Amino acid sequence: MTYLFIPTAVAGFVVTCTDIRTRRVPRAVIVGGSAAQLLCLVVWCVLYGQWPSLAMSVVLGLGSALVQLGLAMVRPGTLGFGDVTCTLMMGFAVGWFGLTAVLMWWMLMGLIGLIMLGLCKGRGGDSIPFAPAIVLAAVIVVLLSLF
Repeated sequence: MTYLFIPTAVAGFVVTCTDIRTRRVPRAVIVGGSAAQLLCLVVWCVLYGQWPSLAMSVVLGLGSALVQLGLAMVRPGTLGFGDVTCTLMMGFAVGWFGLTAVLMWWMLMGLIGLIMLGLCKGRGGDSIPFAPAIVLAAVIVVLLSLF
């Protein structure tokens, strides 16, 4: 079942590399990754009938993106819209495993973000790319949920 999340893993890798290099999250990659991930989940549900998991994935993915959007609006300039869309894409994969996985993902995302912030501030940086924290936390939680 690991292969089910390859679209998000590949798109997450591309987004992470791009965000580190340019501080931009390419929307085309997010749209393509999200569409491919949802297509894989729908095909899985057609074959194996796990429709509640698909519904949970979509609801938790959208909910996570809305929370991230709210956080971005509280203090404009701290989180970009790319981080919000990256959260949506990764949320589709993490959401498949339920609310507990999503809560673990958010806690791990915050922890990784704080570590990255500490490392970058220590080097004199004024901003950090947050998509790598979103993606790394999601990959860890998905792998832990699978095994």
